[in-house]
Amino acid sequence: MNKVVRRCVCSVALFLSVAAPVWAAPQFLTVAGGPVGGEWYILGGILAEIAKPALPETKINATTGGAVANLTSVQRERVDVATTQDQLLFIARKGEGAFAEAGSHEDVVGLAYLSEIFMGVFLVREDYAVNSLDEIVEKKLPIRLLTAPKGSSPSAATERMLAEYGITPEKLKEWGGSINYVSYAESSSLISDGHADAYCGPIMPATIELSVNRKLKVLSVSEVVLTALNEKYKYGVSFIPGGSYSFIPADTKVFTESPILVVNRKMDEEVAYKLVKAIAENYERIREAGPTYKNFSPEKMSNIIGGPVHPGAAKFYRDIGLN
Repeated sequence: MNKVVRRCVCSVALFLSVAAPVWAAPQFLTVAGGPVGGEWYILGGILAEIAKPALPETKINATTGGAVANLTSVQRERVDVATTQDQLLFIARKGEGAFAEAGSHEDVVGLAYLSEIFMGVFLVREDYAVNSLDEIVEKKLPIRLLTAPKGSSPSAATERMLAEYGITPEKLKEWGGSINYVSYAESSSLISDGHADAYCGPIMPATIELSVNRKLKVLSVSEVVLTALNEKYKYGVSFIPGGSYSFIPADTKVFTESPILVVNRKMDEEVAYKLVKAIAENYERIREAGPTYKNFSPEKMSNIIGGPVHPGAAKFYRDIGLN
């Protein structure tokens, strides 16, 4: 090889080494789930474990959170991966509802669709003298109600459902009752100990554990309210099959939300690709997060409608023939 050719080859090699640097994994990655005692808390831990082999050079940490707060945390790059709801992603990107003050969350994009969650399941102690939500209003009962922490999707869903019945925190207080926002584990303890009468939210491991120690009954949501929630907030409607739980003796109609994972659009495409690939390859681990995820399937992971999907995740979905 003459000197000119050799010099050209060396120049090209040098150019390529500068133009195409070796990809480097992030130093830290944080996964935000939900309150202690809930499925999202468990899911966050599972996701962190799944991600570690896929990103061996990255220190991965799981933390608590809430569906509404998680979106803002991702927007502000305080966390990297977070659980939320598809319908919340939709309004967050537009800066509406709970996000009106903070403004548009345009940097938040979808990573993976997970499942469907039964929301607004209203459970009371079996010995509490009430048989319907309408009865609470008619009799102005001083019910002591618990729901998920403020800033979470379940607490927002509970407030919206109660509002359709004309029930507000102020009215409950006037009647001698209350509504408190606590973790799922705390709600189980408070009702078990007799310090609260009812719980409204999704069915969580802590809820099932509570039903072993304290008999519960479910109060069904009226068709009119379910229709209003669907029209106003785009909640889905589904049935909890009778016999699924001790406190669900017959098919019970409820409204639903779709839990998803979100990330910031600035996340490196290679990182997003590796994350969704790890989740798809470890789908059985996702199912261990709780009953909500027992039918989790990689084939549905791209079913996000609340906003765009991260390019890295979209590439993986194309690679396996999803879109």
